[in-house]
Amino acid sequence: MPTSLFHRFRTATRLLLFAAMIPLGLAAAQPATFTADLHKAKGVSCADCHGNGKKKTFVPAERCLGCHGPEADLAKKTAEVKPENPHASPHWGSRMECNVCHRQHEKTVNWCNHCHAFNFQVP
Repeated sequence: MPTSLFHRFRTATRLLLFAAMIPLGLAAAQPATFTADLHKAKGVSCADCHGNGKKKTFVPAERCLGCHGPEADLAKKTAEVKPENPHASPHWGSRMECNVCHRQHEKTVNWCNHCHAFNFQVP
């Protein structure tokens, strides 16, 4: 086998092996856990947040605060988060909707990182 043909064959074989490994890695990945899953595990039903209507509705911060406590208490709980307390924002104070960061049915978002490099984790 000529050298250039051998190198092509070897490269193609490596690419095929690499491509074959991708699905195995994806299959081994854990299923996504969203904040709604954590609520469900603690016995919180969909209706507890969304109400009993047939159409799922936006959940306002007031509903979240009914279980998680007043805004001032949340700000105290996260007072040590650096470089800024996310529940006492210099821009929004404590009045930002919870769902901006704590998305229940998708991955949570560190909203501050849209402009800053605050690398704290959002539960």
